Amino acid sequence: MFHVERDALLEAYLGLVRRWAPKLDLVSPSDLPRFRERHIEDALRAAPLLADLPDGPCVDVGSGVGIPGVPLAVADPARPWTFLEPRGRRAAFLEEVVRALGLGCRILQKTAQEATAAGETFAVATARALAPPEVASRLLLPLLRPDGAGLLWIGRRAEAPPGAEVSAPGLAIIRRDHLSTESPDDGGPEFQ
Repeated sequence: MFHVERDALLEAYLGLVRRWAPKLDLVSPSDLPRFRERHIEDALRAAPLLADLPDGPCVDVGSGVGIPGVPLAVADPARPWTFLEPRGRRAAFLEEVVRALGLGCRILQKTAQEATAAGETFAVATARALAPPEVASRLLLPLLRPDGAGLLWIGRRAEAPPGAEVSAPGLAIIRRDHLSTESPDDGGPEFQ
């Protein structure tokens, strides 16, 4: 039963993307025919990993069109999700997705730095196509509570940030409790 409902919600999401992408410049027109395979299915590769990450609220940083946040929120509806997206049109699209799918998700139209300054913290933070892996990890870490974990889509050929666990091809986990000190070189985190 759950997979039938999940698939129906993901199909409705795909319909919203196809409807609004050309009007709002959400994704490349060449990506629309393969959006399910290239984006939704790629996001869902991380769904089994969520069970091994800390319980509690999740944030999708730089959510854009909602990848990976929307598919993961559909796959794990018990977790509260926040979609962090600074661009107005994309944040408005995410509001429509949440409304249309009946998801209990929150949209914050802020950057990661603004959310950190506002004191937002989460058990899990995700990032896909946000920035190079090491930069993305530096954006996620301040948003994590002390026992929190970040889940990064790093690409199949990219290098994982120092200290990250590569849990599947192209996916890396960073853990806040592995953070030790500030790096003297650039003020960024150093991992144990």
